[in-house]
Amino acid sequence: MKKNLVLFLFAVLTLSACKKNPAPPTKGKLTIKFNHQINGQALTNGQLNYTNAAGNKYSVNLFKYFISNVVLVKDDNTEVKLNNYDLINAFEPANFSTVEASDLPYGNYTSIRFYMGVDSARNHNGAQDGDLDPAYGMIWDWNTGYIFFKHEGKFITTIGDTIDLQYHLGTDRALSTINIPITLNMDAETKKVNLLFDLNKMYNSPVINFNDGPNRQSTNAADFNWINEMSSNTVDAFTFMNQE
Repeated sequence: MKKNLVLFLFAVLTLSACKKNPAPPTKGKLTIKFNHQINGQALTNGQLNYTNAAGNKYSVNLFKYFISNVVLVKDDNTEVKLNNYDLINAFEPANFSTVEASDLPYGNYTSIRFYMGVDSARNHNGAQDGDLDPAYGMIWDWNTGYIFFKHEGKFITTIGDTIDLQYHLGTDRALSTINIPITLNMDAETKKVNLLFDLNKMYNSPVINFNDGPNRQSTNAADFNWINEMSSNTVDAFTFMNQE
């Protein structure tokens, strides 16, 4: 009887020893959240609360843009490409404020790179699905392509009239590459990075004066200089806030 008990305990211990501990996770889910301010002020819908470098007092009734082809760069210069096309809508943060990376390798990430806009591979052809669905009102047609950035509101002119403001930035000429230093230690199954987009920085350097053209659609040759200036400003409009 004792012999059988000893053999039983030996078998149990042997089986326990053979069981391997599960491998620790090496990848996690990252959420990149886009937050919005205007020169340090909270974004409010329809209020003439904001003043740009040209002295234009303006409001925001609509504020949407595309973030695509996000690349996260590690401290050893290796890159993780997300191949994403995400619509950001400042007034619908519950549904349109984030880019998700579901399987991001652990490590230290020092920068993030992305387009504001849609690259030519999808701007003029390909599936119009997901956030590229025309139902979201961010495309002209296949020839002209998507609207990369849309700001609509009102502003007060130099003679004191309050008129409509429509800035629709797009066409291949407008595609901008943004590169932001970040601090991200990806060492948990879920992490979050907060980025800030300051709308005023789209109009500050070079200075964009709304009186020079309150309705811009990017489709006329007269808009080319405006497109170039807006694209230049885009590079400085995004900054890193923090990681969570």
